[in-house]
Amino acid sequence: MLDEPYPSAIGFIMLRILLVNESPKSSKALGQALQDDAYTLLPELNSASCLWQEAKKSQPDLILINTCVPSQTLLEQLQAMRGAVPVLMLVEGLNQVQIQASLQAGVSHLIDCFAAEKWAGAVMMAFAQFEQSKALQQRISLLEQQLADRKVIDQAKGLLMDKRRLSEGEAYETLRRQAMKQGMKLGDVARQVLAMADLLG
Repeated sequence: MLDEPYPSAIGFIMLRILLVNESPKSSKALGQALQDDAYTLLPELNSASCLWQEAKKSQPDLILINTCVPSQTLLEQLQAMRGAVPVLMLVEGLNQVQIQASLQAGVSHLIDCFAAEKWAGAVMMAFAQFEQSKALQQRISLLEQQLADRKVIDQAKGLLMDKRRLSEGEAYETLRRQAMKQGMKLGDVARQVLAMADLLG
C-alpha cells in the first residue's frame, strides 16, 4: 500500500485493485478475471491523469493498467508514485524503448496480451518483482549511506588529527568513544564534529 509497506508474504484474499482502463481491448476478459472473490475492484479509472491522487485516496494493494501504449501522462503519474505500490501493466506489442520507459517509471511487471489462465501468475509476479526492486533499492540506499558516512568520518578524522595532533587511530577512537557515549552512529558524530568546526571557524 502507499502509506505502509506491503507484507513480503502475500496473500490474495480480498486484494484491493485499482484498474486504469485506457484500452477497450481485453476489457471484458479482464473484468471477468477481476470478479474472483480474491479481489476487490476499486472504482475504475478511464484515464491516468488523476492516478496518483486516486491511489493516495483509495490505498490499493495493486495498480492494474490496461493500455495499448503507455502515454507520457501515465508514465509521469507512475513516476510520481514509484515504489509505493506494485504495478501490473497489460499492453500490446511495445518496443524496447517503451518497455524500458515503463519499467523505469515504476511498472513492476508487463504482460503482452491478457490470458485468464495466466492472470494469477501475473499478479504474483508483479508482487515478487516489486519486492525484489524494493529490496535492491534499499540495498543501494544503504551502500550510498555507508559511502557518505565513510567520507565524513575520514574528514572528521583528518580534522582531529590536524587540530589535536592525533594519529589516525587515535582520531578514529575519539570518534568511536563519542558515538558510544551519545548513542549515535559514527557517521552522525563525524558530521557533528565537522559542523562544530564550521561554526567555530
